[in-house]
Amino acid sequence: MRFFLSFSEQGMGALLTFAINMWMARDGLPASYGVYAFWLTIAWITGTAQSTLVTSHLMSLPQMQPEKRTELEQFFLTIQVYFIGGATFIAASATALLDAINSSFSAIGTLLFLPGFLLFQYVRVLAFSRQKPVVATCLTGGILCTATLMIGCFHFIGGAPTSSNGLFVAGAAYATVSLSVLLYLMGRNCKTLPIKDMKPHLHILHSSGWILLGAGSSELTNRLYSFVTAWHYGPSALAALSATQITLRPAWMLSAAWTSAELPRLSHMWHEKKQSKFLLFLGIGLLLPTVGSIVWGVLVWWGWQPITQILYRGRYADASNLVLFWGGNVILGSIISSLTCAFLASRRFKTLAFTDIAGAIAAIICIFSLTQFLPFPYIIVGTMAGQITQAIGLAIGLYFLLKKEKIQPKRRK
Repeated sequence: MRFFLSFSEQGMGALLTFAINMWMARDGLPASYGVYAFWLTIAWITGTAQSTLVTSHLMSLPQMQPEKRTELEQFFLTIQVYFIGGATFIAASATALLDAINSSFSAIGTLLFLPGFLLFQYVRVLAFSRQKPVVATCLTGGILCTATLMIGCFHFIGGAPTSSNGLFVAGAAYATVSLSVLLYLMGRNCKTLPIKDMKPHLHILHSSGWILLGAGSSELTNRLYSFVTAWHYGPSALAALSATQITLRPAWMLSAAWTSAELPRLSHMWHEKKQSKFLLFLGIGLLLPTVGSIVWGVLVWWGWQPITQILYRGRYADASNLVLFWGGNVILGSIISSLTCAFLASRRFKTLAFTDIAGAIAAIICIFSLTQFLPFPYIIVGTMAGQITQAIGLAIGLYFLLKKEKIQPKRRK
């Protein structure tokens, strides 16, 4: 039941991203859509940094008494508030700099979008960490409804949406609904801790350095293409990459839904030494998303021509090769996501960091080499090279982890 609720939540999240992307791609200019995609990438990267300090620790908390959990949640909320403030300040400075040099990537809507997005990520993980998937589903559903209503208003007014319009719609929806759900979850305990009261809990963050190193390397593998494409090929090329990638987004839902619903349970199984269940759930998390990604990728590639007519009014009809590349990317991503859960649940952040670093190095070398000789579609191949390296490293690391902990499945006689 938790998985299906999590899958529904992921589905509404995908619909939210899909709705805004379709609005920007259909009614806006390709350059404006490319700028929106650029800042969306920045938000995801910032969210990864947030994960190293807050959400990864919050998600892997073992079950405990409510009174003990309250102070820990306030501790993480305090860090979250400081993080959002710092990220918003940096975004404001970057926007001012881009505007001063007349860059096409300047967008004032970022100042609402980034903090709203980060708050949403925190509240969502808070709900799942309490094993309340219904609340998380209501959170994402409320944001979807709010954003859809705002898009309808903009569409009724008419005119081509700018990048700031798209960022404003998403940011306002994220911020208003997430704040309401946060107050519902924490109630009178929704307050930050004084500095002196945070000291007893600072030891929790000791592993954040390895988490940051690993997550940063993983993001570099998955997001480097956006910056290289924007810099080397321009916003229109980035728009084509984003338009094709968004059609494969539902395939990500399976692995993301499984991770959100089952990572707290995997963490509990690991700490409780429930070996057979741990391996069973990990196997399901590897098989189900991978098979689903293959099926969905084939369906999108096969029906690409009618899809472009319905979604993009005929734009990007010649981009079917991008669908094949993104299909491989999604399949590899599903495998990596499932294997990563084993290291997160067992809190083996150092091993995870080294595998992510290896993938990032491979991606950097391949991406910059490919841009010297080939057109922009092949930049995805560079990303896939990093993913393959990362997947191999995770598989080897998992083998030695299971061997060390002696939780390998027993062979039948």
